Amino acid sequence: MAKKKASVIREFKTLKPHIKKYKWAYTAGMGFLILTDAGQIVIPRLMGSAVDLIAGGSGNASAVGRLMLIIAGLAVLIALGRYGWRNFIIGTARRIEADLRVELYSKLLSLTESFYIRSKVGDLMARATNDLHAVRMATGMALIAFIDGVFMLIVILITLFISYGKLGLIIVIPLPLVTSMALFLGRLIGPLFRRVQENFARISEHVQETLAGIRVIKSFAREKRALDAFDRINADYGSANMSLVRFWGMLFPAMSFVAGLTVLLLLYFGGLQVIGGELSPGDFVTALSYLGMLLWPAMGAGWVINIMQRGAASMKRINTVLREVPDIVDLPDALSEEPSGNLEFRSLNYAYPESEPVLKNISFTAARGGSTGILGKTGCGKTTLVKLIPRLLDPPEDSVFIGGIDIRRFSRAALRKTLGVVPQDVFLFSETIRENILFAKPDAPEEEIERVVDAAGLVSDLPFFPEGLETRVGEKGVTLSGGQKQRIAIARALIINPEILILDDALSAVDAETEEKILEHLFRIRRGKTTIMISHRVSALSRCDVCVVLEDGMISAKGSHEVLLSTGGFYREISELQNLERIEEEEI
Repeated sequence: MAKKKASVIREFKTLKPHIKKYKWAYTAGMGFLILTDAGQIVIPRLMGSAVDLIAGGSGNASAVGRLMLIIAGLAVLIALGRYGWRNFIIGTARRIEADLRVELYSKLLSLTESFYIRSKVGDLMARATNDLHAVRMATGMALIAFIDGVFMLIVILITLFISYGKLGLIIVIPLPLVTSMALFLGRLIGPLFRRVQENFARISEHVQETLAGIRVIKSFAREKRALDAFDRINADYGSANMSLVRFWGMLFPAMSFVAGLTVLLLLYFGGLQVIGGELSPGDFVTALSYLGMLLWPAMGAGWVINIMQRGAASMKRINTVLREVPDIVDLPDALSEEPSGNLEFRSLNYAYPESEPVLKNISFTAARGGSTGILGKTGCGKTTLVKLIPRLLDPPEDSVFIGGIDIRRFSRAALRKTLGVVPQDVFLFSETIRENILFAKPDAPEEEIERVVDAAGLVSDLPFFPEGLETRVGEKGVTLSGGQKQRIAIARALIINPEILILDDALSAVDAETEEKILEHLFRIRRGKTTIMISHRVSALSRCDVCVVLEDGMISAKGSHEVLLSTGGFYREISELQNLERIEEEEI
């Protein structure tokens, strides 16, 4: 039991800075809550006095009226107090939820590729929604129920024992049993709720993946299969919820039954005292009212435990992300200026965790202001090589340099500001074409936008977009062709006029004629800037000053287009094969 309690408290330690930030709001809320409870405790006394006046026949209408006015005044104050504690405590819980969501989002932005390889988007979304909701309930309603219950329990028990003596002791005998049941059974809620949360995450993952791949599902007519898979996951989620509901549904009726025994005890022993003249009718009504108030703290303990267990289970899932440490970080004395100069690879070796080396003894220089092409078969390490330049993957120390300085010595922000990257798999945001192009430079003037649109070969496509550059591309650019997405990505990289531009097979989805036009524009506007180009087409690489050929993670040849053609090898083989394919296409 002590271990479970410690585990719950440990998970909530993450919230300490947030609670400290809003401590005065919580303090005000608690003050309003206690004042509200105090008013509720006074009202049964006044009602008892009114009953005695009425039952005894010694009172008059004005006396009863005064009591009613006082009760009405207290009711107004209680209403204002309830507004106060709701505003301060529940409002603060909402603010903590918002702050925690920002903290979680910020952490997600800081984490590196390795984290996202082993994580699922749907599960992360569940943590940012459902789990945060459970934490909000724990920092809001659970706190209210705890303070409310403890205050009411202490004050009413003292009142009952002082005012009613032996009768007060008799009628509260069943309440410890109710509280014990609530505490014992409440602890069993945690595992059930974790199962619910995990199944909710599975639903989120499945729906997110299905919607992202809807075109593939429809292309293969696999809607039935997708629906069947969803039915199974949904059934598991429903089953987990029903287990929780059945348990929770059993808990409250059982406690209500035991709590109801207190009323029977009061009716019997209190009724005897009223009949014997030891207790006035008004005191009996007061005791009955206090007993009704006591049932909530006794039964509410289980509800508080339930919410806290849910919150702890969810906080644990959130903490798992918050405790992640990025595997690529800046050095303590990282340089903040943007690097410039030659890009050099010196005896670079790189291997993914628990795998054979992907790159072996890579050494070459991409001269500043020049262009370097990279050719190689699929899986030879080309994409891995260019991912090392912006430190999307972390290169070994003293293996990649810009201007003679190890890129690991620069801050990631400074390093990446000098780079423009067009990845192999283009990602577009579900905004307009213009907003996607301006992503890295929102304040770019119109003439710059026109320049990069022309350079990327998008001008000819503009008439086919319903609203030109203001056309929304849909989620991940679903309304565009592969070639159009690639050209928008090129324009997005060019708008910042980077010192080093990296094109990772960025023209694979465009035809040869369009590629030729784009490259002509590209090399013209890139004069004096460094360009790294990966391509499967030798015709594209022929424009580069130097070409590097990768085979099995090693450099098998390097030199100009003409030199590589004259020396033979893989480069010339690919060139000849692509020339034959082009001749055959022209004949057809």
